[in-house]
Amino acid sequence: MGLPRMEGDCHREERRVAVQTRVTVLLDVLDEDIRHVETTLVKLDTLRGLLIKRDDGALERLLEDIHKRGEEYAATERRRQDLRRDLATDLGWKEGDVTMTNLLTQVAGHLRSALAERQTRLKVLIARLKREHALTALLISDCGRFNRSLLQVFLGPFGKAGATYSPTGAAQRPAGMALLNMQF
Repeated sequence: MGLPRMEGDCHREERRVAVQTRVTVLLDVLDEDIRHVETTLVKLDTLRGLLIKRDDGALERLLEDIHKRGEEYAATERRRQDLRRDLATDLGWKEGDVTMTNLLTQVAGHLRSALAERQTRLKVLIARLKREHALTALLISDCGRFNRSLLQVFLGPFGKAGATYSPTGAAQRPAGMALLNMQF
C-alpha cells in the first residue's frame, strides 16, 4: 500500500514542478506582452500626432513598422497558446480554463506574486490601450468628416455625382458641373 502512495506523491510533485516551470516561462511571455502594449500605446500617440501634422511620409513609415512588429509579435502569441495548451495538459484542465486568475490558485510564493503583478499591470495597460484606441478612432473619424466637408465646399452638394459611363464606356459628366467653382 505504501508504494502506490509514493508513486502518486511522486507524480503530483512532477506535475507541480512542470507547472512551475511553465509558469516561469509564461512570466517571460507576459513581460513581452507588457512591452508590446507599452510600445503600441506610444505608436498610437505618434499616429495621432502625425495625423494632425499630416506627415504622410512619416505615417507610411509608422504603419510599415506597426505591420512588421505585428508579424513579429505573432511568435509571442504562438508561444502563449502553446504554454496554455501544455498547462492545460499538466493540470488536467480544458485549455479555456487556463487563465491567470486560475493559475494563481496553482502556484505559491514568488511565482504567485510575480504572476499577480503581471496580471495587474496588464489590466491597467489594456484599459489604457482601449481608451487610446477609442481616441485614435475618434480622431480618424473626425479627419474623414472634415475631409468630406472640404470636398463638399469645393465640389458643391452635387460633387458626389461625378462621371457616369455608358454601356460603350463613354464618360458622361453632369451638365453645368465644373471640378471647382471659380466664381467670386
